[in-house]
Amino acid sequence: MKIKSIVLALTLSVLAIAGIAAANTGLQNTPYSTNNFSATFNGPVTADAPTRNRDNNSTDYRYNSAVGGTYQSITVRFIDYPIPADLTSSDFYADHDGDGGTITDRSTSTYQGHSLTYARRRYTFDGKEYAKRTRYIIVSQREVIFITQIVPFEDFTAPGAGVGDQPQWFEFEDSLSIK
Repeated sequence: MKIKSIVLALTLSVLAIAGIAAANTGLQNTPYSTNNFSATFNGPVTADAPTRNRDNNSTDYRYNSAVGGTYQSITVRFIDYPIPADLTSSDFYADHDGDGGTITDRSTSTYQGHSLTYARRRYTFDGKEYAKRTRYIIVSQREVIFITQIVPFEDFTAPGAGVGDQPQWFEFEDSLSIK
């Protein structure tokens, strides 16, 4: 009886490990780290020069990767004045996203103890439709992180529709570690 229990426990452990490996798409293959975060992108990462916003009250540090029609970015924004470190601020950023478009999915939650608003938008750029997934994460009263993935739009509500970029998005967003 004791041997059966050990064999059963070993079998369940192997199946659990195989399930975890199967869930990984393997599309995220470039670890990247800064003083503010670490994450695994889908390819080589380019760090843009810091930019001030048009109201001159915050500075963005953007890190980008683009492979096979999938664009991924993480923006770390430092704000010159304190903002509420809660959902009111993450909702504000989701509501005022500069790309516009129509929100097709939205939710609120926390990530590593920080408030976030998630939005998936459908928008048109240069005559082509895109889907933009973003988590607007409020790290502190003066720091915000936006993690974004943009792909050609796919209607998941259509009959026979697949899951599109969702597995890659889950892998990318879950790789983010806020420091």
